Amino acid sequence: MCKALMIAGTHSGAGKTTVSLGIMGVLSKRYKVQPFKVGPDYIDAAYHRYVTGNFSCNLDLYLLGEQNLKSLFYKNACNADISIIEGVMGMYDGIDTTKKGSSADIAKILDIPVILVVDASSMATSVSALIMGYMHYDREVKIKGVILNKVGSEKHYALLKECITRDLGIEVFGYLPKDPKLDLPERHLGLVPIYEMPEIKHKFDTLYDYIEKYIDIEKILNVSVIDCSNTFRNTIGEGHDLKRVKIGYAFDEAFNFYYKESLEFFEEMGAELVPFSPLKDYKLPDEISGLYIGGGFPEVFAERLNKNKKMLKSVKDAIDSGMPAYAECGGFMYLTKSITDLQGNTFEMAGIYDFETVMTKRLQRFGYVEAEVIEDNILFRKGDKIKGHEFHHSIIKGFSQKASYVVHKPGKENAWECGFVHKNCLATYVHINLYTYKEAVKRFVDKCVQYRNSNAFQED
Repeated sequence: MCKALMIAGTHSGAGKTTVSLGIMGVLSKRYKVQPFKVGPDYIDAAYHRYVTGNFSCNLDLYLLGEQNLKSLFYKNACNADISIIEGVMGMYDGIDTTKKGSSADIAKILDIPVILVVDASSMATSVSALIMGYMHYDREVKIKGVILNKVGSEKHYALLKECITRDLGIEVFGYLPKDPKLDLPERHLGLVPIYEMPEIKHKFDTLYDYIEKYIDIEKILNVSVIDCSNTFRNTIGEGHDLKRVKIGYAFDEAFNFYYKESLEFFEEMGAELVPFSPLKDYKLPDEISGLYIGGGFPEVFAERLNKNKKMLKSVKDAIDSGMPAYAECGGFMYLTKSITDLQGNTFEMAGIYDFETVMTKRLQRFGYVEAEVIEDNILFRKGDKIKGHEFHHSIIKGFSQKASYVVHKPGKENAWECGFVHKNCLATYVHINLYTYKEAVKRFVDKCVQYRNSNAFQED
């Protein structure tokens, strides 16, 4: 047996992220907490790591599939004292108009209890009707109780608790008062990334004080027991001749969108991952034979990235030499000719691709996508089909270079090209979870070994 629970919300903005972070942080003072996030979100997962000290794992049914999702959960949950899963959007909001992939769906797949976060501002008896709807919509979801958010006063909470206990007979674990001090800063893709918030510690200290004062943590622990006997074993790297090779990956304030399990996949396939900062370092790490540049916010740091000419040259020289490289979204933007911000300022980038990246005021692509591979690249082979997601405000302008993906929304006919190839570099707006693509990671690492051996031969 082990402990795990999901914190879901009635809707986006109900307060599930604030409550999740607060409970994770308070429990981390006494226990090893393993955080999880439903869906593809990178930013919330980074906040989880900040408050627990442990990397968060994304439980995304579309990207992973049910078997991989279970494997990932149990692999990490069995090594923790308690696992806390933060839900996504409203509890039943899934793909398109279905519950598929929703917080409720994941809770049922993993058979774990749910605590529902309710925005109770300006509510009285109606709170019972609201919660009843969530309880009755799918009776197989184990809603064990609620936490009320944005409560007006102690008297208001007493009224709400009386209604819920009388009408529904479920546990009310406590509440958080309505207080601007608990609000987390946001911008165009959600929360401002934790890596850009060095002054945020005081906000979390306040949140922890509120959690300990207003929420019954012991009652929450008592309902979090689950059966972990049905564990799933993953065979990453088994039977593979592990050849140590160094791969540099960009990690700083500008680039930090990575799935923990994707990085682990590289390591289990024989790679030693070496972090570097495109903002602060002047060249790529020594002795690397591959390059991975994840997503992030290069547009926010475009001026600083542009001023670091030595790093831009180091990246361009490495890729032009044939070094295997993979770049997603923000990483792709970094490899284009330039980034133009919303004020019209243009900053030159690495120039691997003959595109200009231009920021816009609205989302250009948002949500899950499917990509058919039409040309071989460093990860995939022609005919492969992959699942990913896009979430960006930028567009590319300029000469269309060789594309290896045809991308479309699931079930939709409208399609576009992406997955651009330059020598051994693949750059794309499509984010994928490499935990699902064992052969692709193996292929990339093998190419890195070939590159290293070829360079060593030439030097001899």
